[in-house]
Amino acid sequence: MNPDQSKPALLKSRNFITGIVVFFLFALVCILMGCNLDSSALSGAAGAQETMIADSIALTPGITTAVETSIPEPVGDGSTPTPPGPTSSETPPEPFSGLIAYMGKVDGKTDLMLVDLGSGTVTALTRDGAEKNNPVWSPNGRQIAFAANVDENWDIYLADLSSGQVLRLTDAPAKDWLPSWAPDGQSIIFESFRDGNFEIYQVGIDGSSLVRLSDNPAGDAHPVWSSDGQRIAFVSNRDGNADIYSMGPNGEDILHLTGQDAPDSSPAWSPDCQWILYTSWKNGKPRIYRMRADGSDSLPITQGISREDYPIWSPDANHILFVSGEVGKERIMIANPDGGEQRILAQEAGYNINPGWSPDSQFIVFQTSSDGINRVKIMNTHGDILLEVSPPGQDASEPAWQPVSK
Repeated sequence: MNPDQSKPALLKSRNFITGIVVFFLFALVCILMGCNLDSSALSGAAGAQETMIADSIALTPGITTAVETSIPEPVGDGSTPTPPGPTSSETPPEPFSGLIAYMGKVDGKTDLMLVDLGSGTVTALTRDGAEKNNPVWSPNGRQIAFAANVDENWDIYLADLSSGQVLRLTDAPAKDWLPSWAPDGQSIIFESFRDGNFEIYQVGIDGSSLVRLSDNPAGDAHPVWSSDGQRIAFVSNRDGNADIYSMGPNGEDILHLTGQDAPDSSPAWSPDCQWILYTSWKNGKPRIYRMRADGSDSLPITQGISREDYPIWSPDANHILFVSGEVGKERIMIANPDGGEQRILAQEAGYNINPGWSPDSQFIVFQTSSDGINRVKIMNTHGDILLEVSPPGQDASEPAWQPVSK
């Protein structure tokens, strides 16, 4: 593969649902409930998790899909979010270092792009123009797994930075989606519809050793590895409601972590694997909760007045990010792990979604759209916009910062 390269000046400053049946079920629920079909906006692209949530909402009394945008009042250890403060006096490193992957679209064609923050070089790692999403870095920072809709079929692919080659890891006449790396970097887990319902599979990075990890008539989806390789958190409606579960690395020892009469979703492991952040509708509206890895000590850490979802921990475990606000007007929030000191970071016009941390937890890359074009920018933890990394004229989405190479 001979990737195209360009070197524009760096500026300062989500889709195919596999199976017609699944799509129309989701659409019917949303029509009945009055929700917005573009629930993909917060996470980058809707998967099985979002369908389960829509189904659960339709069956759960007391849940509202109305969205309010007022600032939450203090709750538990949390505090009222405040707007960004004055511009920080700290000087960011010039230039930034490391790599950021993202999906870039031009003239309706999408490719996996790579930005070298040190040199400013922008490289296309793919050149087929097929629809793509979910870019995820390997633990050693040398490969990127992603999903692509080639030949009218979603599969898992792997881009190797050293060789420049792109390898197709799965090839089934059904949707394979949402890759997540094993901590040892030798395999990838993903959700698949190849058995008529969503299940979790694992495949080696050479495309061999395909294994089905979950096996239930209901849906299992949104798998996320713990960094110690001991557990996989996932979302399932096997007990009638979308809940958070975990299982061992071979699909054994399944634990039901949440069990309220409301949907739960978006699990995110803490770096030390002792805690899980997740989104729950148990009080009628989506808000961020925190629980121990065994499901105990579950507590809300945000108020849930505004729509809140997709929490992520900083690599140093000192902060969390999450997305808040109605569809099309999302803001990126930062808080302590207990919910304290909540602050608005990104609230540019349009939406601000898909945040990701730099390896040193000092900066945040995110997707924003203030003029109808998606752009990728970097800000610090004070909310100051430091850099626009996507080139002019390119619709850029789902950024992912390269981890420290090991």
